[in-house]
Amino acid sequence: MKNLKQLFLLVTISVMSFSCGSDDDGGSDVSGALIYGDTEYELKSGIISNYGDYYEDGVYNFDISLLSSEFTISDDEVVPDDAIISGVYFELFTETEGDLEVGTYSFDSFSFDANTFNDGEVYLNVSVDSLEDETSFEVTSGSFTVLDNGSSYEFEFEGTLENGQSFSGYYNGSLYAEDYSSEDLDRSATVSYTNSKRKLFNN
Repeated sequence: MKNLKQLFLLVTISVMSFSCGSDDDGGSDVSGALIYGDTEYELKSGIISNYGDYYEDGVYNFDISLLSSEFTISDDEVVPDDAIISGVYFELFTETEGDLEVGTYSFDSFSFDANTFNDGEVYLNVSVDSLEDETSFEVTSGSFTVLDNGSSYEFEFEGTLENGQSFSGYYNGSLYAEDYSSEDLDRSATVSYTNSKRKLFNN
């Protein structure tokens, strides 16, 4: 199980160093939901992180994190409004440099090809004050569809998790933007580096 306390420090450093966007919260005019089994969690905000030409020429990496709480940016840190948060994370690959291309992205854990995602995770009822007992499940199959992009985004997603449970959901609204595309990052696909990008669930 992942160490969210350690990730909290990584997130704080990365947001202070690289984040871009306004000081407004990331959840204005947003509608969305994460459905896990028979339980529905409202999605109120999100982040899009641009890692640029990440693994190979012509394929660009964007991470999407969607959260059940609105948040603010305070002293260069992402601060959720709620003490308990749930949500979902996807690591996506596209041929479009500036933004996620409209279309469907299929799960493939061994691929960095365009129109795939090789990492995803569902987080349930994570305490932002005490990160010892998080409940999280990795995606083992599914799809993520971008219906609209730009100033406002529209997503649909569905799949199966490592515990055999199904999940699905949608999101329609703005995203807080972070741009890492010009940074000289360690681009090896290690577990620790991938985990450090799950921003909203490790604050």
